[in-house]
Amino acid sequence: MVKESVAAATVLMSVMALLASQPVSGLTPLEIEANARTATHHQRIVTQLLASNRLHGRDNNTQDSQIAQRILVRLLRRFADGIDGGASGDAAYQQPFVLGDQSGTNLLGVIRGRELPQEYVVVGAHYDHLGTRSASNGRCSARGAIASAPCNGATDNATGVAAVLGIAAALRSLPEPPRRSVVLALWDAEEDGLVGSKYYVTHPLLPLVDTVGYVNFDILGQDLLPSLKDVSFAVGSETGGDALQQIVDAALLPETLRLHKVSYILGEERSDYKNFVDHRVPTVFLSDATGPCYHTTGDDLTIVNFAKLRAQTRVALRIVTALAESTAPPPFAGKGPLPVRYGDAQALDDVFRLAQVDFGLFSPSDRALFERLSADMARWVADGPQAFDANDVLSFLGDAGQAIDGLTHIECRHARPGH
Repeated sequence: MVKESVAAATVLMSVMALLASQPVSGLTPLEIEANARTATHHQRIVTQLLASNRLHGRDNNTQDSQIAQRILVRLLRRFADGIDGGASGDAAYQQPFVLGDQSGTNLLGVIRGRELPQEYVVVGAHYDHLGTRSASNGRCSARGAIASAPCNGATDNATGVAAVLGIAAALRSLPEPPRRSVVLALWDAEEDGLVGSKYYVTHPLLPLVDTVGYVNFDILGQDLLPSLKDVSFAVGSETGGDALQQIVDAALLPETLRLHKVSYILGEERSDYKNFVDHRVPTVFLSDATGPCYHTTGDDLTIVNFAKLRAQTRVALRIVTALAESTAPPPFAGKGPLPVRYGDAQALDDVFRLAQVDFGLFSPSDRALFERLSADMARWVADGPQAFDANDVLSFLGDAGQAIDGLTHIECRHARPGH
């Protein structure tokens, strides 16, 4: 009972901190927290639907993509109005596009705000993947030939879609809507160069100047290594300055998830968050980074850590609600004067320390690499923030790039929960 009371008090205090900048009237911290669990109820079902072999990897501009669209629009209609008020039926939720040599359809719904319906928080994830463009070694590529084995993309990015829809369900379960409108965005053709979200920010259906924040999901519920099952990342929150970073910190407090805030560049501009930052929208990108199963036929339902996904979704719900309820949303602060900061070294130092027990999973050359990278991070942290200079920034970027690449070298089976 004592432990439960302490846990409950911790949750309440963290949510109160999260909403400290919000109006006196409106949603209460307890009302918001009471619906956090609602956001996680049907995530396995949604992930299983999208990552099924029957959708053959849901490549954009295919019959399988059209089936996925019908499923997703049916789900969006349960929670949100169509974003295109001039259209009816499913078309109200669709934004077809042609950009360069790619075509597809973004899917968007909106939950209208109670006080500021003309201001928007966007929460999004891409729903496309790589179809059957797999090689004999199981690797998938947007430029690969169409083969027989589907690239199901369970964590890339069916789980992200499940998080968006879970947040929609939780918002709809609140006693009243948030102050601002919340846009639910499911992007197409992300795997072909972030095309769907790029089209949206250049042809917005709602004004970007009135968009106060964007929360992006890509690769959730994935374990980079068995030792990193509780580790995740929040990329780019510095684009909203201290205000957005404090919102992320407060949203994490009720969870045991080790969510590290890292700089914009460490997302390598490889997800839809880039397009919103390029258009001066404060943004945070939640991700588990690229691991052993990334862009392989092994990225299926069996590798999803649903406990982790549930925690990530609850964190994201608190972030979205805080942005939608706040009296003063975070102003755009840009990427900062340096691409990385001392805090990034602290974050990766923690990751490497945890991962050391799994270094034996790597080849001898990769193990030596990770031992060197781990030593570098430990040295930078020990030297302190004042010593972290431009030369260290360059070295850190090189180390981080090697680490991200090296994590894809071990077998996908080592990323399965419970291994």
